[in-house]
Order: sequence, then structure tokens, then C-alpha cells
Amino acid sequence: MKTKDFSGIRNNGPLPSPQEVAAPGDIGDLLNDYIESTGSMLEELEQATLAYEGGDDREENAAAIQRILHKIKGESGMVGIEDIGQLCHETEFAFEELGEDLRPDMLLRFKDWTCAAINHLAARASCGR
Repeated sequence: MKTKDFSGIRNNGPLPSPQEVAAPGDIGDLLNDYIESTGSMLEELEQATLAYEGGDDREENAAAIQRILHKIKGESGMVGIEDIGQLCHETEFAFEELGEDLRPDMLLRFKDWTCAAINHLAARASCGR
């Protein structure tokens, strides 16, 4: 499997299509659990990002954001959805490298891309593909 380039998350550059994300064929019932869990974490990420952007408890929200990214990365790795794991990895590094004022837009872009990928996986799962 070819490694995709997710470095565009750092500078608002291009990202691979979220419709290219695939789940292993032997994932079974874990896919639905993964989709539900990741969707919930994306909602938490959005809330923490908006609070961070608003200046509320920046340290606490930054720590929450980092935990959420790390958890999504770990769960993605456990079920074999490598593309989302790779994007999480790039996003974790970008979060550390970017200035505080650039982080919220990058995080919301991550959330939107990952949500689109999850929706794609969910649609494929409901069709039995």
C-alpha cells in the first residue's frame, strides 16, 4: 500500500481525498464501533478547538486536543485504518510546530477531513462493501 502525503495539513496544502480511505476487509463489526467512537472524538475535538481558539484555558484545551488526536491515531492503528492514523500523526506534529493563532484552522480542517473519511467508510459499510 502506497503511503499518502498528509504534510499539507501543516500549511493548508493539498490532502489526499478522504474517499480514498479504506478499511481492512477483515475488520468486521469493529468498523461500526470505530466509526461511532471516532465520530464522538471528533465532536470533542471541535469543542476543545473552539474553546482553545476563544482563549479559554488554553493549556487545558491544548492537552485535551493532543489526547484526542493521540487516541484517534491509536484506534485507527488498532483497526488498520492507516490513512487516518497518518493524518493524526502529521496533525500532532503540526500542532506542536504551528503558532497558537494557526492551530484552530488546522485542527478544524483535520476534523472536517476525518469526518468526510468516516462518512465514506460508514457509507461503504452500510452497503456491505
